[in-house]
Amino acid sequence: MLAFAGTASADGNALRAGAAVGAGGQGDATYGAVELQLDALWRGVRLGLGARGVWEDGVFRRRDWSRPSDAVTVLRQLEAELVLAADRDGRTTSQLAVAAGGLAPARIARIVDGHRATLDDRLRTGVRGALGTPALDLGLEIDDVIDPALIGGAAVWQLAPPWGVHVAAAIDPRAPDAIGTHVTSAIEVGVARRSDAMQRRAELGASIVGEPREGVTAVGFGSVAIDHAGARWTASAELRGGNGTTGAMFGPLYRLERRGLIERAHGGVGGGVAVGVVAPAFSMSIGGRVRPGLGTLGTVAIAAPMSTWVQAGGWIAASRAATAGAAEVRIAWARRLSSALQIARMYETETAMMPAPAWSVTAWFGASTE
Repeated sequence: MLAFAGTASADGNALRAGAAVGAGGQGDATYGAVELQLDALWRGVRLGLGARGVWEDGVFRRRDWSRPSDAVTVLRQLEAELVLAADRDGRTTSQLAVAAGGLAPARIARIVDGHRATLDDRLRTGVRGALGTPALDLGLEIDDVIDPALIGGAAVWQLAPPWGVHVAAAIDPRAPDAIGTHVTSAIEVGVARRSDAMQRRAELGASIVGEPREGVTAVGFGSVAIDHAGARWTASAELRGGNGTTGAMFGPLYRLERRGLIERAHGGVGGGVAVGVVAPAFSMSIGGRVRPGLGTLGTVAIAAPMSTWVQAGGWIAASRAATAGAAEVRIAWARRLSSALQIARMYETETAMMPAPAWSVTAWFGASTE
């Protein structure tokens, strides 16, 4: 959606209201939408509220508001960070993020790799929380509080620096199958050696991933991050072997692949590599993964906040069976006026037994208060 421009008061607090209309097409249907939004910033806490009405071929899409629980999607954004304590060894912080369709792709140890909450235009309200101390990091992830496909978390403990241990778990409480639904899960326990320098961090480790009733996988992994030329450069690689899905279940296409995924996976040897760069005006990540029985999966994500007035970004994930992605260009024409063009290849994963791809093109025009 559009990011409405506004102004903050001298104490850093801000309040702004906005409205936008969208028009375009999705699949073989015309698409129209009206969006209302209210954003607030108070003492470092960001709050966003919004409501959207959609018309397909001129008919209001009632399924977006058919249940009382759909009102949860009105909460578009809630972000807060709190410093709980600080001493000479470091800070203890807590973070909370809630967003309807806006959480970044989830990554949890080696069992959740870029999971995306939605592959269509449905607004899903997810929750992400973190607690960090100099020796212990805890994380929690729920991709959708109403219809979750991922509930996961991890704990990383620097047991005896530079050595650390981690425990992670992920679960899909209602994975569909031929006769209904079942619980799918993965649990990981691992150890890693982390090396920190002034402008470099490297990690090398190994772990065991268990998928209850499916199998066990051994994983070896390594990563490096280097700060150079005003940017952070990252690279990671892993090799894994075992049975089940070899611990590669919760990827970016999981909501599409989850039906019959266990039956298609047959175990074996797999792995993945990823490289990325993050700079003030540009970021990009490229990854590839070999998944026995599920085929190769490739991902690309790019974000380019080129200026205050123009921003662009996009992502794509492709396997042998499906390709999904989205791209957007945003332009702020004036302090109170903005527009965006969104292009997506999506799948309706909720209403179709065998989802088919559909292209979507939507132009948005919005206005906001200062």
